Amino acid sequence: MTRNMTGKKTALQSARVMLGLGAALGLAWAGCSSSDATTDPTVTGSTGTTSLSTTSGAGTGGSADVCPGGTLCGDTCTNTAFDPQNCGACGKACADGELCSMGTCGLGCFGGTTKCGDSCVDTNSSPLHCGECGKACGAGLLCAAGKCVLSCDEGGGKECNGLCADIQNDEKNCGDCGKVCGPTEVCDKGACVLECEAGLTKCDAGCVNLANDPNACGSCNKSCDLAAGQLCSQGLCTFGCLGGSTFCSGLCVDTLSDPKNCGGCDTKNAPKACKAGEVCTAGMCQAACGGNLQKCGSSCFDFLTDKNHCGDCNTICKSAESCVQGKCVACDSTKTDCDGDGWLVSEGDCCDKPGACGASPNLVNPGAVEVVGNGIDDNCNGKQDIFDTVDTTACDAVLSSNSSTAGDYAKALGICRTTTLAPALKKDKTWGLISAKLLRADGTTLPTTSTQRSIRSALGSVSPPTLEGQKAAVLSTGIASDLTQPSPGPASSNAFGTDLSSTVNIANCASASCIKDWFTTANPPLKKANELPVAPNCGSGNAGMPSSAHDSVMLELVMRAPTNARAFSLNTYFMSQEFPDYVCSDFNDQFAVLIDTPKPTSPVPNPKDKNLLVFDDGNGLWPIGINIASGTGLFNVCDLAAAKAAKPDVSNASCALGKAQLAGTNCATAGGTFWLTTKGNIVPGENVTLRIVIWDVGDNDLDSLALVDAFKWLLNSTVPGTSDGSN
Repeated sequence: MTRNMTGKKTALQSARVMLGLGAALGLAWAGCSSSDATTDPTVTGSTGTTSLSTTSGAGTGGSADVCPGGTLCGDTCTNTAFDPQNCGACGKACADGELCSMGTCGLGCFGGTTKCGDSCVDTNSSPLHCGECGKACGAGLLCAAGKCVLSCDEGGGKECNGLCADIQNDEKNCGDCGKVCGPTEVCDKGACVLECEAGLTKCDAGCVNLANDPNACGSCNKSCDLAAGQLCSQGLCTFGCLGGSTFCSGLCVDTLSDPKNCGGCDTKNAPKACKAGEVCTAGMCQAACGGNLQKCGSSCFDFLTDKNHCGDCNTICKSAESCVQGKCVACDSTKTDCDGDGWLVSEGDCCDKPGACGASPNLVNPGAVEVVGNGIDDNCNGKQDIFDTVDTTACDAVLSSNSSTAGDYAKALGICRTTTLAPALKKDKTWGLISAKLLRADGTTLPTTSTQRSIRSALGSVSPPTLEGQKAAVLSTGIASDLTQPSPGPASSNAFGTDLSSTVNIANCASASCIKDWFTTANPPLKKANELPVAPNCGSGNAGMPSSAHDSVMLELVMRAPTNARAFSLNTYFMSQEFPDYVCSDFNDQFAVLIDTPKPTSPVPNPKDKNLLVFDDGNGLWPIGINIASGTGLFNVCDLAAAKAAKPDVSNASCALGKAQLAGTNCATAGGTFWLTTKGNIVPGENVTLRIVIWDVGDNDLDSLALVDAFKWLLNSTVPGTSDGSN
């Protein structure tokens, strides 16, 4: 048997005729009076408001005596459900072209109301639009249930201020005229009663979440032993949070959907609570749910698979049932993929139904990445958290600095697990690296003897030199080394860098790996089609022969993402000999991280042009390159006095870390960014392709270099782009 908790409020609103909502725009009033005020009602135009001339006792914001069943705004008795000048509250006016319907400004009418002219009205109770638009009741008649009547009794209601109100169900006239129910109450049989929002249960103490309330754990009358340190998790009294839930402020919560702890525990230094009107979806606060998720309260759920929101917000499957295609069914895990994650138990799925193995079993399977600290064997390999080192052990210690094997560069980033595009056995369809290539920007193969790539444990005085493992990947438009390192190297101390005499066309190339798709795509205001991106305050996208990529090098990685991940991050450290002399000039060397997914990511899409190496400072978009030094603080490693003397365009916010880290590199008199964090969104369990590419613009002189390290999968969706790591 399925326990259906469908809210009474929804059922009542769909069933009732909604009598007595008050002056549906264009309403004629029969008059209103009170014991201490004399009123002279005057209907004003089509606004549906009534001006009151009072000799005494008139207030502001609604008086039950002066304006029973309505709201008194100033000296006007009105219905805030329909008044566009006071929509939902006194003084809240709708914008031009908007309608006021059920106290909300919008472009249409809802809640059973009908658009008549420029207004939303309740044709069940409006004497000017009784039953249909324009059908006015005659003098002395009222409108009840869409019919003109002599008395409200004929329609089963009560006359309240010239309108027929259903006092059994009307929340503005509940039991009697002017008796208004509270915001969390519903009018049932003439009494205001508590109505719990989706996901909460009505108990004596109020509306509670039986999944994590220690005073009502699993049922209204079951309390956990707080003195003994018990918590409530998944409706069970335990000594730790179960199923991947997180302990936040005394409660076990799901940070993927909890609006109070969205993406992590809400703290003073790291606020995670969503704002009013926002929902928490995939660990991010958004205006609406994305993908196949549906809104319940301020959270988003998958109605097709979520056992606690199966088919709708309030249907909870029994303990022995699973939610399959939006229906609660008794699912046999030996024969059926009950959680819909693509794995049968016989194929290695160790969590097919919610329980101690995980509250979201679709995130637990051989295709998942191990999440340390959540108390779950996420990848079903029989090991858990710190005891599972398969996905947490670095694999770059013995890599050769001069390796021409592209897969070694993935290892240098921290991508150690490998898989195949189409494994013969389902158990082998894990996340991991499918292929890696070292290329030019046009997709042609980088020569195996190239000096433009290396794997380093240090580079000059850069500190820290790596962020994961012992080594980082280095890509350069010259020689990928400092002034002393061999194999390849050392880098030239030549003030003009190293001219490798390589130029490829990125506007006319046939390889699927070519960055032509990025170059030809417009992403305003950042870049135009067939141009390079420009900073908000300087530069030209068509200067410096933009289709010619000089001395380019690209690392292409094709991976299958974990089934429990929604995003990734990596870190880069960019430096360039072009700085400071060529800031805001035609010589603006390019550095990009391009992402491809098989379908758009949800709830937040990646950039149209696929480039994640873009910084959003809140006022504009800045492509990562030397021009960020003209208006941001991201170009942190340099000598500010020398830079401004050479190029006044350099911002005073630059060079905060000084130039010491550049010592020993061929950028010692130039500048760099320090470590930046780049993030992008992926489709769980699907392939993702990254192209990390750098090239000279304008000519082959003056080199730029980038360290790349610390690739990580992220469980929550993210805001795509690049930052200094502080957000």
